[in-house]
Amino acid sequence: MNQVFNSLLAPATVIGNGMIAQRFRKYTGQTDIVLFASGVSNSKETRTAPYIRERVLLEKTLAKLTDQLFVYFSTASVNDPTEKNSPYILHKLAAEQLISTWAPNYLIVRASNVVGGLGNRHTIMNYFWEHIQQGKSFAIWQHATRNLIGLDDLYLAVEQAVLCGSYQNRILTLVNPYSVKPLQIVEAIETYIGKRAVYEQVEKGISFDIRTDIKQLLDVEESYWQPDQYIHRLLSKYYEL
Repeated sequence: MNQVFNSLLAPATVIGNGMIAQRFRKYTGQTDIVLFASGVSNSKETRTAPYIRERVLLEKTLAKLTDQLFVYFSTASVNDPTEKNSPYILHKLAAEQLISTWAPNYLIVRASNVVGGLGNRHTIMNYFWEHIQQGKSFAIWQHATRNLIGLDDLYLAVEQAVLCGSYQNRILTLVNPYSVKPLQIVEAIETYIGKRAVYEQVEKGISFDIRTDIKQLLDVEESYWQPDQYIHRLLSKYYEL
């Protein structure tokens, strides 16, 4: 079993083409670990076809497993009470159940809003960035909270979880210890690019907490996660002016 976990130093099979899959792409090549980062990119998707495609691909991948470690990227939005009955969340929960039943060795990673630069326009950071840059008006949910995690932080945490070998057949929630109001994200972008946003605050959203496992895996000072500094660091790292 330890051989499976220690093999992260060698390339692995990475399924997917998006931001997370690209970040783990250097591990392409071996079959003793499979990272499944292919999925529906828009959490607001209501069409059934994208979910069916991911489900079919997931089932085909699981059917080919032997003793490989199977890493699946799920979502921490399962904790959001406003999304609990959405097609996206129901799909992710069903996928997690399928994996826990079929995969002999697995690690399910529930990540929050991953920030890694422009690309997927459906992420909250990219949505705000695009609208502010282009002067488009948008709504801000006053009572909502959102959780941002940098792509590299997610990568390092997953790598550590696999290497240490004690997280097999578990669900890990890898999110920032601090969630923020959407307005705080918008104000950080305004400051960073020097442009005012055009928005309306609406009486929507619910604040909720997410338990995180990331502090067990990343040895950084508490100040590293402080929202103002963290958001500014994400913008400086992943968004060019």
